[in-house]
Amino acid sequence: MPKNIESIVLWKDNPKKDRISNVVKINFKFPCTWTILDIEDLMQILRLWIKGEEMKYPLDQDVGLHKGELRGRWMLFRKIREVFNEE
Repeated sequence: MPKNIESIVLWKDNPKKDRISNVVKINFKFPCTWTILDIEDLMQILRLWIKGEEMKYPLDQDVGLHKGELRGRWMLFRKIREVFNEE
């Protein structure tokens, strides 16, 4: 992890968590104006994002418009695939 990042965690105290899923919160050591993330940092962010998304919209429950590949790891997979398929 970069030296200027204190932690990468689920944002459990998100004040808008009733409207959106828990998201990933990166706590920086200050002063800090920028950072560089490596593949392991990005993987940690992706893992936590999936966990937060699936806490809000569990895959084993029907939660309206957020079904199947429209949420959680499948939404992320679809979006990453779109990036790889861009010209």
